[in-house]
Amino acid sequence: MDTDETLKLISSITELNDMHEFMQDEHLDLAMAVIIKLILNPDVPFGKAPGLIVQLQALASKFQMQARYYTSYEKGADAVKKKNTFYSAHEAISRLVDALKYSAK
Repeated sequence: MDTDETLKLISSITELNDMHEFMQDEHLDLAMAVIIKLILNPDVPFGKAPGLIVQLQALASKFQMQARYYTSYEKGADAVKKKNTFYSAHEAISRLVDALKYSAK
């Protein structure tokens, strides 16, 4: 990993920490931890891929439901930020799941 890639990774981890402090959601923290592990070591053993896929898809589903909750029931600036974060997490994790399914074939 060259210096530019390292700095980008550090920046993204700092942003993930800021998101952790704002969101206060243990499942979002879990998803971010899995993503960081995959960034550092993208080679998922074949036997672990199915469990990881199911876990991440379950988290993505939860985040979509939470985004819908913040869309429908909560109002205010913080609610909008949380809604957008949950929608983004759902989309990103769903794409990650698709990639894991493809690599597990």
